[in-house]
Amino acid sequence: MRRLLLVSFVGIVFLALAVSTIPFAFFIESVERDRVLTSLERDAFVLAGKSEEALESLSTTDLAPVRTLATNYREAGGARVVIVDRLGQVVVTNDPEEDRIGVSYLTRPEFETALAGQISTGERFSETLSLTLVYVAVPVFSGQAIVGAVRLTFDEAVIDHEVRRQLIGVILVALSTLALGAVLAIILSRSLARGLRELEVSSDSFAAGTFSARAKENVGPSDIRVLARAFNVMAEKTDALVETQRRFASDASHQLRTPITALMLRLEGLRESLALSEQDHERFDAIESELSRLTRLIDGLLALGRAGADARDAEAIDATQVVSERVQSWRSLAEESGQRVTAHIGQDVLLSAVPTALEHILDIYLDNALSLSPARSEIEVTLHSTGTEVTLCVKDQGPGVTTEVADRAFDRFWRGGQNYEGSGLGLAIVKQLADASGARVLLRDRPEGGAEAVAIFIVVPSAETRASVWSDQP
Repeated sequence: MRRLLLVSFVGIVFLALAVSTIPFAFFIESVERDRVLTSLERDAFVLAGKSEEALESLSTTDLAPVRTLATNYREAGGARVVIVDRLGQVVVTNDPEEDRIGVSYLTRPEFETALAGQISTGERFSETLSLTLVYVAVPVFSGQAIVGAVRLTFDEAVIDHEVRRQLIGVILVALSTLALGAVLAIILSRSLARGLRELEVSSDSFAAGTFSARAKENVGPSDIRVLARAFNVMAEKTDALVETQRRFASDASHQLRTPITALMLRLEGLRESLALSEQDHERFDAIESELSRLTRLIDGLLALGRAGADARDAEAIDATQVVSERVQSWRSLAEESGQRVTAHIGQDVLLSAVPTALEHILDIYLDNALSLSPARSEIEVTLHSTGTEVTLCVKDQGPGVTTEVADRAFDRFWRGGQNYEGSGLGLAIVKQLADASGARVLLRDRPEGGAEAVAIFIVVPSAETRASVWSDQP
């Protein structure tokens, strides 16, 4: 998240600099060209004023100072100077590389315009010099008459060099601004990301069932702090509401168990004190069956409340020992109904779960398997670890499960049919304990017949991991 914010901030700064720097570069080029043209035009008029008398007389004596002035101007870093008379013939030039004195420049458009009494500016490619020139040509007046023209030319490459020099300065300023913006972006993104990260961690913990999770209200900018406070207010109200519901379910279940137990005792006493017919005994059996189902429902509500209350931080559980002990306890009960429980348990298997979750899940799975399997059937329990997961599986030889049963079996109070004697809370308790432990549970049909109840936990690596697996047959 911090990297995304940093990239976004730097991208915004870069875009802003690009939007402002590119037009500014064109502006600098335009200003520099205007500056050169203005300078050339000013110098041209100065030379025109100095050349007026010489162009009127065209005497060598009068032209000599003008040639000296033009040469000094060139040596001082000025432009090329060409001065023509009223006929367009060159009388003065400061170009030491070629002697154009007496050559007619009347066909040159800039001189034609200047001798017509107008200022001519622009740029053109010089075939003679093989380069692009920026020029200014101005007329030389003597009263109302035009006695000649002065043209100053400047190499465009010099202007481009100056533009590049100034652009380098602009780019350096832009890069410095970008670097400063990146530093500020890092600071700001860290502040924003830290506040958002803290809020994300708190919300994830809260969503996972840790209702005591709260966001830090003193981290990040003001908007994030306001959001954190709002989250904490919501968490407080939700926590209070859930706790109230849990307390109500637990209190109601406790309060109901006492009168139901008393009612069953009175019912047994009444049955013994009366001479009942076979039909009356069947009616009493039906009443006791309904009371037993109500008792199981209340026991389920109590267990469900405890499962929610025990949803605290998971810890490392020795799954090998827990599963072995529970399987051994269930074997005697299975033998009474003519069934048997076998186990294939990996050694030194450690998993992450809340306390008592593993034994509760296994007890409920085995209870359901024994209830649904016929006599002389086999219940198989397996425990093994693969990579980062530990899989607990209970396989029975009952009627199997349909897709609807597999999808809804872990819903509260869903019993899978009218003939099912359960309360509809056993697998719901399994689901809640698994969620608190960060585990996954599922129910699926077996191709060879029966059902398979599975719980997949997060593995905890042991100090000494052994790959051997022992099979325990009764």
